[in-house]
Parts: sequence; C-alpha cells; structure tokens
Amino acid sequence: MHPTLDFDLTGAMMNAAHEIGVKAPVYLTVGWSAGDAADLPECVARQQDGRIQMIGGEPDASPSDKRPIVSWKFMCPSGNYADLIYAQTREVCERYPELDGLFYDICFQPLGCWCANCLAGMEEQGLNPAVEQDARSYHTLKWMRFTSTCTAILREFHPDASIFFNGGAELNHKEWHGVHTHIEMEDLPTTWGGYDKMPVRAKYFAALGRQYLGMTGKFHTMWGEFGGFKSPEALRYEIASMMMYGARCSIGDQMHPSGLMDMETYRTIGEAYRYAEQIEEWCFEVEETATLGVVLSNQSEADEGLTKMLLECQLDFDIADPEQGLDRFETLILPDSVALSEESALQIQSYVDRGGSLLLTGASGLNPGKTHFQIDVGAAYQGPSLYENDYVLAGEQLKAGIVSSPFLFYEGAEQVSVKDAEVLATIHEPYFNRTYGHYCSHQNTPYRLEPADYPAAIRKGNIIYVAHPICTMYFRHGAKYHRDYLMNALNLVYRKPVMKVNLPSCGRARFVYQPSRKRYILHLTYAAPIQRGRTSVIEDMPPIYDVAVELTVKSRVQRATLILQGESIPFVQSGDTVKLTIPKVHGHQMVILDVQDIQFEA
Repeated sequence: MHPTLDFDLTGAMMNAAHEIGVKAPVYLTVGWSAGDAADLPECVARQQDGRIQMIGGEPDASPSDKRPIVSWKFMCPSGNYADLIYAQTREVCERYPELDGLFYDICFQPLGCWCANCLAGMEEQGLNPAVEQDARSYHTLKWMRFTSTCTAILREFHPDASIFFNGGAELNHKEWHGVHTHIEMEDLPTTWGGYDKMPVRAKYFAALGRQYLGMTGKFHTMWGEFGGFKSPEALRYEIASMMMYGARCSIGDQMHPSGLMDMETYRTIGEAYRYAEQIEEWCFEVEETATLGVVLSNQSEADEGLTKMLLECQLDFDIADPEQGLDRFETLILPDSVALSEESALQIQSYVDRGGSLLLTGASGLNPGKTHFQIDVGAAYQGPSLYENDYVLAGEQLKAGIVSSPFLFYEGAEQVSVKDAEVLATIHEPYFNRTYGHYCSHQNTPYRLEPADYPAAIRKGNIIYVAHPICTMYFRHGAKYHRDYLMNALNLVYRKPVMKVNLPSCGRARFVYQPSRKRYILHLTYAAPIQRGRTSVIEDMPPIYDVAVELTVKSRVQRATLILQGESIPFVQSGDTVKLTIPKVHGHQMVILDVQDIQFEA
C-alpha cells in the first residue's frame, strides 16, 4: 500500500468496476521499474560491454539534470528481480478472489542481456555470451521461463483468468504469441505506428482464431501525459477503426497521484464507448471475403508498407499461409523479403499452376542462400544492385498515372536476367554511387540516359516480379508514384477485386460476411490525420458524399441498409456483382446487405 493511503485502492477500483460489469485485470510492470532498478542494481539489464541498457536517457546523469520523456533503465527478469515479480504475482492472486486477469508490461526487451544473472545462466546452458546467437537463444529461454512461471502462479488460484505479456504481439516475433490468453495490440496511432499498423495485425490474429483487442490512449500524444486530451471525435474514429477489423477496444489513461478520477477523461472515453455500443453488433463473428492474400515477410516495414498501399487503395486483403491452403485467393502478394520454405515454395508454384496469380517484390521468392528463384518468374537471379538507388521507366502497361520519364527509387533493384518473361519496366542506373570524392548536387546522382541490361518489372503468365523492395520503400518514403506503379502491376493479375470503393486515399474499407445473420457488412471510414510536430492529429473529418461501391456477393441480395440511419438504399445486382452508392460517409459508415441462401457459381 502506498504510504499516503489507508485503504486498498486496487481492490476498491476492482470492486467498483465489477459493480458495473467491467473486468479489471491488474497491471504489473516488468521491464521498467525505477525503484527496483535502484534497489536491485544487479538485475538491471547490461550490454555486452557491461554498460547499462536504458531507453531515452543517460544512466550516469546527475539527479539535477533534466530528464527526457520515457527514460528508464531496463530490468532483467532473472535472479532476485524475477523472484520479486513472482512474489507480487502470488500476492495479487491470493489477495483478490475475483481477479479477472494479469497484464505484465514491457516484456521481451531488450533483445539480449549480459547482466551477472544472464552470464551465469548462459554458462549453465553451455552457451557462449560472446556469440550473439547464443545470447539471443538464452533471451528466449529466460523469457519463456518467466512467462510460464507467472502463468503457473495465476492458474494455481484463478484457472480461467486472462494473462497478457505486453510486447508479445509483434508479427515478427511469433515465439511469444502462444504465451497469452488473448492478444493486445498497443498501437497509439498518434505518436507511433500510425493508423495503418493495426489492420494487418488484426487480420493475422483473426486468421489464427485468437481473441484480440486494439489499444489506444486518451492522450493527445502518448502514455504519461497528464492533462493531455484527444478529442472525442478522434477517439470515436479510433474505436470504429479497431472494431471494423474485429478488434475489441482498450483506451488507456493515467490516474492523477491524488487517486481521483478525472471526469473529463471518462466523459471523453464514454463518448467513444457509446459509439462502440452502437456498432458492436456488426463488428464481430464475421468471415473475410477478401480474395487478395498477403504472405507476410515478418519484416515490419515491408509488411506495413504493402498493407498501407492496399488500405489507401481500399483493396481488402487477408493473410495467406501457403501451408494452410491458398485456393480461396485469386492473387497472392509476397512483399520484399518473403523467405519460403521448400514446401511453401512448392505450394505456391502449384497454386499458380492451378490458375492462381502472384506478385513478388524485391528478394521475395529467392532461396535462403539468394542464388536462385524458388518459383518460376521467367528470369534468373544475378545478384543485388550495385547502386544505392536507381530509376525506373514504366512501360505501357504500368504507366497509368505515372510520369513518362525515369523516376527515382530510393534503393537499388535486385538484378535478374530475363529468360522467358515480358519486360514491363526498365531500369536506368545512376552514373555512380555518391561519395565524398564523386557526387552531384544535394542528394542523388542523376540517371544514365540508356537503360540497364536488367529489368525493373517482368511478367510471366500469372506471375509479376517487381525487382525493388518497393514495400519497404513506401513505408519509409511514401511516394505516390511508387504506390501507383505497384498497384498498376497488381491490376494486371488481380482482375476482379471483391470490393471497389471510390474513396480518397485516407478512406478505409472492409467487406465481411456475418454467417449467423446471413448478411454482408461494408465498413467505410474517412478521416485525414494531420502531422503536427510529433503527433498525428485527427481533427478534420469532412463528410464524403456519393461514394460509388462495387461488391462481389455470392448470393442474391434482398436489401441494402445504412445501419446507423436505418435507411434502405437502392442497388443493382448483376450475377455476383452488386453496385450501389453510399450517400454519405462521415467518419464511419456501415451498410448491411441481407442475402438469400441462393449461391452463385464462383
């Protein structure tokens, strides 16, 4: 108990939440704890050279130095500190007979530790601390031991309670996905991640059949901002953005040290949850309709760059796993660096041979040693680019909406020699790589007038290969011409999208089927985040009128209804194609298509 309190505040908050039917898992910090760092210096995480591992600050700063935001020493869950967390866990479990669950924060960081406890542990396991891979292996063993011990303590007292270790929902760290009862996706779109980070993660965990929720905050910026407020309109938009992708919702705040609840905080959050209550009937227990599959690379920039392009073009997609079957997809995309097992490569080649189509970019489809393609793209691999950047001249089939001169790509293309493929775009190399002794102008070297002897994009039947890591490039630079170039390539093989929506690039769309109610549901959102300093702000949500939509529906549609307004709208159906116009999208709009059991041929 805090020394200024004379009652159990945690228990009182839990009881108050239970009175109104709200679950209240208990939060325990792991990775950052300033008091424990002072009391247990031997358990502070260390770098290989013995220095303290810290985020955002200087370990040796004097007490009077100005402290940066988010500046904490990392704690290592080993030795006495692990025992302390286990004891806290047991105390919470024993103290609260109606405990709903536990939430452990700042887990799985940093990615390696060389404190005295870890050095001893590595020696015991026969691992060499000087070998980075050995240190990483011990990191995994240590955290697995920690998560399993905490879970075992919880289960001893509360067999059905939830447990989540925050930091364990990243797509490129699948080793942690199984240690939780559910997934919490901490995105805070205002200051990290942005508004397009969550959809790909939501689709991934939905495909695994996991329960998941999105996590944002009431703050203008991020955690720990006392007195900072996001507008109710922005929170409503964020709630809708989570729920349209099947995510439950978490809005974080931070209590004043006085222990008093800030009622303006809860008024704002309450407005968002009132909207959640209005729309939840149409957001869960749904099935994907998307026929565009994304095979994840597990490189976050590549995966998010690709999905950002698809979201901006309102092209709905789902996560594809070659080992789980591919036949429901018309087209697959492999972004930048998808490393395929031999079995997965055979599955994808068989999928293409059966009539499926494929778009690969960058080093995707190369064998692990990067000597040859595992899939027949109509070209032989020659090696990586010799240049730090280059230029592309789009051919006739890829040039829609793009300049007719060579345009800059911020990274060089993989070099391939064409065997039996059609060239869709050519490369113009720069005259030289930029050095102190050899340079031109402020940034990059201009292009040679003659094309290189290797292509930028090729097509063989239903396969298109784009030689640049264009998805990563879009994540880092966001050039519209790069997006349009890749989408032009996609359009050549993805011929009938399930959904075509006429929204600006900030519009988002999702089309799903709710089998229990025999209805399709279309979600449309529109808001334009504005970057102000370090914060992405949603303030302007102008209504968008007369949004033309074309949908593929395998059943006879009986009626189309604007859910929030309760109004029917006209539509035209020809076979499995339904066309309609949404009169108005203001922030978020939903349309129901009620259908009969009649099924059309695919």
